[in-house]
Amino acid sequence: MIKGTDGHMGRDTLLGLVREVWERRDPVPDGMVERMQAAVAAESAFAGTDLDLELMVLVSRQDELVGARGTAAYTLRFSSDDVDLLVRAVGTGGGEARLDGWVSPAGPLRVQAVTVPDDGRSWQVDSDDTGRFEFTGLPAGHIRLQLAPHDRALKPFGTPTFEI
Repeated sequence: MIKGTDGHMGRDTLLGLVREVWERRDPVPDGMVERMQAAVAAESAFAGTDLDLELMVLVSRQDELVGARGTAAYTLRFSSDDVDLLVRAVGTGGGEARLDGWVSPAGPLRVQAVTVPDDGRSWQVDSDDTGRFEFTGLPAGHIRLQLAPHDRALKPFGTPTFEI
């Protein structure tokens, strides 16, 4: 063990040892830095607008198999103080996916799906009066949803990035 002149390990030496063990035993997964940079850039780009965005949090995720060929599907539930969002993602083949969503409390709103990192592609739909919406033909990959109520007095909200 490396010790300083007073018989104890110095702070910098101790932190260096902890970092070495951490890097060896629990390295950063491949691509994680790039994914985090993309997510931060997307958050910053949306936050750069004058919208007061409330970020929802992921509450639950359930995986399932659907169809005769076992196409992967999963359900995500996002929640904020006043809004719940349920999204069901189903792979449709060919690198595309379908998203079905339900917002509660129900009401008409504009839903925008944005690719992450933001490459300029986005899709918009309006929910119906029951809060239901759907996207078809979305590319597989990372995406986030931004929801803006038609009533401008209500705050827009959005999901963190998730993969479809």
